[in-house]
Amino acid sequence: MMEPLYMLRIFIYVFLDLIPCLVLVLAPHREHFRFSVYKTYGFIPILFTMVYISRILTAEGADIAKLFTVLWMGLYLVLLLACIKAPVCILLFTLLTVLNYGSFKAVMVNWIVSRLPVHFAGRYSLFSSLVLLFVYAVTYPFMYDMMERKVRPLAEQTRENRYWHFLWLVPATFCLSYYFNLYRNGGTVAFSSVGSNVLFALILNFGALFVSFLILQLLKECNDKLLLEQENHYLAMQSVQYESLQCRIEEARQARHDLRQHLSVIQTFLQKEDYESLSAYIHEYSLTLPLDASITYCGDYALNALIVYYESMAKERRIRFSADVDYPSDSGILSSDGVILFGNLLENAMEACSREGEGESFITLRVRRVHRMIVVTMDNTCTVAQPYYYCDSHSGREGMASAKGRRAGIGTVSIRKIAEKYHGTVKMKQENGVFYSSVLLNP
Repeated sequence: MMEPLYMLRIFIYVFLDLIPCLVLVLAPHREHFRFSVYKTYGFIPILFTMVYISRILTAEGADIAKLFTVLWMGLYLVLLLACIKAPVCILLFTLLTVLNYGSFKAVMVNWIVSRLPVHFAGRYSLFSSLVLLFVYAVTYPFMYDMMERKVRPLAEQTRENRYWHFLWLVPATFCLSYYFNLYRNGGTVAFSSVGSNVLFALILNFGALFVSFLILQLLKECNDKLLLEQENHYLAMQSVQYESLQCRIEEARQARHDLRQHLSVIQTFLQKEDYESLSAYIHEYSLTLPLDASITYCGDYALNALIVYYESMAKERRIRFSADVDYPSDSGILSSDGVILFGNLLENAMEACSREGEGESFITLRVRRVHRMIVVTMDNTCTVAQPYYYCDSHSGREGMASAKGRRAGIGTVSIRKIAEKYHGTVKMKQENGVFYSSVLLNP
């Protein structure tokens, strides 16, 4: 029977060992807890109990200890899935990275303890707890900084990036290597007693962190490039609108010049009292005037300019365009995000209509505010079969593929990212020659 004092020392050691690692796992996802912070951290005693039992069984040399180790690791992942609303692959990346750090930390603690005089040594001695705190003091700031400055922003900004489906394999490979070598050499204590093994663990841990850091940096650059492309799209829309405005100013100047000539002709007909010819001339002149077009759809200048631009483009391509926009000025959505969302919706609709052959095509845009939510629907002609994937950001599926190839279209990905940023959903489908897009935003 294990002595109560020894069980207490195991309790203290497990507590000091587990809690900092749990903070590392939860910190990058604290904004996506399914429950309140208190309820989320309320699951910790369950995990702690499993780890504590596992350590006691290991200390007694029980055969079932390895099974309990596997069980508490599985429970670790289950609790993360239950408490955090995030893709499994990102949670796996976070968990496996922390497990690698935990293995390295355990090796270092046991190696230091094994070099101490016998009366200080002991797997769960009070001095080993002090050594554990020392190792944490040296290594923990770097790990927390990595989780806070690298993993957290990327997990927030690139949640649906397909690269996450493979990135978790990197820490998984190092984790398997750790556990294989630990158990092949008789466990953590026996492994740590050999200096070459400790050097191997040090190199392995450095390699794991370096590779993870490098991949996270590459993913960040990829995400920055995508954001830059979106900003360039926004600036291009502004540039096009500026050019369109310049053209309108030039057309107005030309029309003012031409108006003098028309007034001269009208004056001549009036002097001759040739009212019949005057009426015919006015009718002929009226046919040359541009059609009246609404130039104000909403109070957001950039968004309004974008809709007007695509409306004029649709008229040039003989596409029937209609827009019913009730977009509040206090929508809570950044103007740049609105331009990216509506720009990609309108661009996709324009491309679909342009691919149509003979026949009338149409684009219909509707925007409504329902309480605090913004509902956007886009219907457009689309009889050409689309490479199809169901697009629903709430379910986390890949999205509608681009007609330019069997891959998720960049425009569709941007639409979904904006929807997710404002806690919304995206749905797209093609039916009876019409492509239906709907976006729900909850800013």
